[in-house]
Amino acid sequence: MSTHSPFVGSHPFSTADKTIFYGRADESTALSGLWRDRPLIVLHGPAGVGKTSLLRAGVLPMLGPASDVEVLPIGRPALRADLPLAALDLNPFTFALLSSWYPDEPPARISGSSIHDLVRRKCRTTPRGDPIPVLAAIDQIDLLFPTAGRRDRHRRRFVEELIEATATTRHGLGGVHLLIAVRTENLDALLGLFVQAGLPTDSVVEFPLNAFDPDAACQAVRGPLDGIDHPLATSARQLVEELAAGDAAVDPALLQIVCGRLWDAVPSGSRDAIELLPTVVDHVLGDHCRQALATVAREHGRLPHVLSTWFRDLFARGHATGIVEGRVTTHDLPNSVMRALEDMRLLEADQCSGERRYRLRQARLRPAIRRLDASAGDAPRPVRPRLAAAEAAFTAGELELARHRAKAVAADPTASARQRAAAECLLGTIAYDEGRPRLATKHYEAAAGAYGALGDTAHVGMLFAAVGRLRIGDGTPEAVNSLLAALTRLPGDPFVKTALAHALWYAGRTQAAIAVLDDALSQDGGTPEALRLRGELLADLDEAEPALRDLDRVNYGDRISSLAAWALAKKTYEGVGPPETEERRLVNDAADSGPVLLRVARVLRLEGDADTAADLAERAVKARRPPLPRHLRKEAERLMVERLR
Repeated sequence: MSTHSPFVGSHPFSTADKTIFYGRADESTALSGLWRDRPLIVLHGPAGVGKTSLLRAGVLPMLGPASDVEVLPIGRPALRADLPLAALDLNPFTFALLSSWYPDEPPARISGSSIHDLVRRKCRTTPRGDPIPVLAAIDQIDLLFPTAGRRDRHRRRFVEELIEATATTRHGLGGVHLLIAVRTENLDALLGLFVQAGLPTDSVVEFPLNAFDPDAACQAVRGPLDGIDHPLATSARQLVEELAAGDAAVDPALLQIVCGRLWDAVPSGSRDAIELLPTVVDHVLGDHCRQALATVAREHGRLPHVLSTWFRDLFARGHATGIVEGRVTTHDLPNSVMRALEDMRLLEADQCSGERRYRLRQARLRPAIRRLDASAGDAPRPVRPRLAAAEAAFTAGELELARHRAKAVAADPTASARQRAAAECLLGTIAYDEGRPRLATKHYEAAAGAYGALGDTAHVGMLFAAVGRLRIGDGTPEAVNSLLAALTRLPGDPFVKTALAHALWYAGRTQAAIAVLDDALSQDGGTPEALRLRGELLADLDEAEPALRDLDRVNYGDRISSLAAWALAKKTYEGVGPPETEERRLVNDAADSGPVLLRVARVLRLEGDADTAADLAERAVKARRPPLPRHLRKEAERLMVERLR
């Protein structure tokens, strides 16, 4: 048909689709009102129920260009492909969220900012000087939950920052009104993180989003067809009843998929296909199942016909209690495959009594699944690689899937040069996360060349900084020389200067490192990373007062090296160290970090605990991620010797 389809198919609605978004008028009105009035709202529902669509096409258009509130773009915590994590010790979730809320803010400014500080700095004020409330939304926060055991410290601090950002609003002083969208199966986990962060349980307003009732489903079909002569306009009720198949509700995602296919397949004025609606719906849903299974199989290295047969055998029958997810695998397949099938709108999940269970998304899929044959899905419809999908997989800790998706984007001739450069950067970060510095360096250098061709010096600087830090493992002279060469190309770049100072410190040239940081801060006294690193180095030198002055100006949040430096400076300057619980947390989070272990050891020695300090100093000498700089070994050895006295 020549007319553009009024149905979005398998994609969520965007703000531009507001004129074809129907069936959620009541929810849009209620949620936009709550967002204005309450500090923290959690929108929850199963995958594909339409949370993203409600935010984009329902709630945001209702707010419009309001003058009494500041509405930020919808944010997401997915780790950005174009951020080389090897360049900086930062909270990637915080950086990703702030970058999506403030896309025009320089990365050097975002990298050291807390959520509360940056929002406060950027918010507008009334003519009387009062801050204008900021309405901020976060979508896809579910990406945080599969990362347990990998980025727990970052996740914990990220949630603490969210709570801090809403604190003034909860006390009636304006500030941030936060709206978070989460899948229902992750709701309890999210609320649990809020409680751990000290948030009163009655501070959260829950807003459930359910599947369509039949009337809302009919509106979703008829509304976009107003004034269009198409058989769906007069057969909406029949289609809804066919899709419901006896259920009390209609799946919004499947409804859009079926309507989109019928729009393409049924010409205007035709009635034949509508008269054979059950058969047509069977065909459409069967094709959806085959394509979805083939796509999941291809991305996860499985044979399409094997996955289709497995899926048919397991879900063609009814499972009243659902399929219980195993610790690593579920019915002989990795859990990542099960979650992908949920994302592809074939399964739905729920969480109960600590168990995650999967069920068929809608009963109407069952006849189509029974007809899956051995050749099902052998020729999947081509799907254009998406960088966002690679970012999501990396955030969720699915490194092999993230690598596969990033490689697909990097090799895609239809992708933009910027997308291919970001994919190359993500491949470097994946290698860095796996402990493969040489491969990471190779990808980062390729990405730097691609960004250089685009004239994007900010990204080139970050990538040079990442390569320089990685080369410290090859010997600090190589790292210093590499960063000095980078600085001749980008003389004012804050990332390169900070990385050079870091390399100089590792080479034992602490005063030279501080001089480089002084120079960087003379150009921009608010560069967070330069302030943070200078504060750490000054703390090591027992220059406690200026160290605290630098560290108190930045958000070091969950950056364990800065926390340990602050504790050392505080103890040295004021004689007051962190509470015992905080000391234990520093030691636990330090893991295998030589500099952090030594700083905590020095704090304990100042408190008179020579034995524990000696134990930590010994661990610092043996640490490898990162190792203790050679010039600090004498201090560690001195603490170790004191145990023998």
